[in-house]
Amino acid sequence: MHGIRALPGRPAYPFIEQTYSHQLEMVRPSSFGLVEAPSLPDGYALRQLRSGDEVPYNDLFHLAFADEGRFQETIERTLPGGFFVVDHVTSHELVASCVAMRGSSSPRHVQGQLGWLVTDPSHTRKGLGTIVSASVTNRLVAEGYQRPFLGTEDFRIAAISIYLDLGWRPHIYRDDMEPRWRSIYGYLGREFLRD
Repeated sequence: MHGIRALPGRPAYPFIEQTYSHQLEMVRPSSFGLVEAPSLPDGYALRQLRSGDEVPYNDLFHLAFADEGRFQETIERTLPGGFFVVDHVTSHELVASCVAMRGSSSPRHVQGQLGWLVTDPSHTRKGLGTIVSASVTNRLVAEGYQRPFLGTEDFRIAAISIYLDLGWRPHIYRDDMEPRWRSIYGYLGREFLRD
């Protein structure tokens, strides 16, 4: 059994077993500066995670991620003002989130990290993933990190497309990485760029 789970009226993303032993990584040079986030659509509110959000956040998280027991570690590593969530005003559900974290989960990077981007599949195509990712990117820039990092999987194409739009670039750290990235860029119809 895996940790991805749907909720009544809220479908989960398909569970895809990762076939590679090493995660893809992306970095963003600080010289790229701040990004502009799209406007929040009507009926949604961007805010910080707050006390009492633990269960709604856990529900949202597990629509996309199988990882268990990550919440406390994420909270401990979150930069002040770095845990962005989007509320659906009518339902009061959390429908998107992304986190700006100190440190890194990768031995190849020592500075900040963008983590755990998720948008409820029932609320996609509204720019919510871009809004929370842009907010996190700007928080990492504001912290002064020179080359923040994120980890992702090959099948998270929608998230990768958002990251590329925000100036994140592939970090090639193994020989098998470039072909994987070229395949993703080809699928997205983009010219291949790396860090």
